[in-house]
Amino acid sequence: MCCGSLTAKGKFWALISIIAAGAAGTCFYWPNWVNGTARLPVAKNSTFEYGLFRRCNYIERSVVNETQVELELREACGRYETFRDIPSVWWQTCTILVGAGAGLLILVALTALFAVFLEDVCSRALAYVAGGTQLLAALCLAVSLFLYPLGWDEDIIRTEACGDSGRYKLGSCQLGVAFYIAIGATIIAFLSAFLSPFARKRKGRDDYVI
Repeated sequence: MCCGSLTAKGKFWALISIIAAGAAGTCFYWPNWVNGTARLPVAKNSTFEYGLFRRCNYIERSVVNETQVELELREACGRYETFRDIPSVWWQTCTILVGAGAGLLILVALTALFAVFLEDVCSRALAYVAGGTQLLAALCLAVSLFLYPLGWDEDIIRTEACGDSGRYKLGSCQLGVAFYIAIGATIIAFLSAFLSPFARKRKGRDDYVI
């Protein structure tokens, strides 16, 4: 029976939980946290985009001999070959935090989706666990937003596109759409965590479900 176990507040909680999960997953994968016009002649004014573990339009460096390095523009999006190739240790940290946050939000969103259609999906205790999980995910995203700008002073980013960028200073680059999506996901995740305990129907004196 599709009568569900959510109140009106609960259905709103389920909706924003799904939105938060989708937004977090999008900003995790989309390489557009920062973008800027290429500064290298070989790039021909292409736009470079940097994300967490992926980037678009990047320079490949090939060693010709001991004194010569050949630069070639790759007009494509892709991940770094290894985790260590991510140019900043701060971006490596953000990759872990945002990935963990997105995973937690997706887990709660799936639970909320089932609760929309099925009776007695979650106990009272699980409702609080869901809210706590969303709070932890929101904190992961929030910390990432503060840590990510610490990687703007990496030489490769400054050379390719951002010029005189530094920590919390973008130089000639600008924030990309994915960064703003990450901000939105963080705010919605905090809101979801707050609403979770109030989203359940009262079944009895001591029995609540989401």
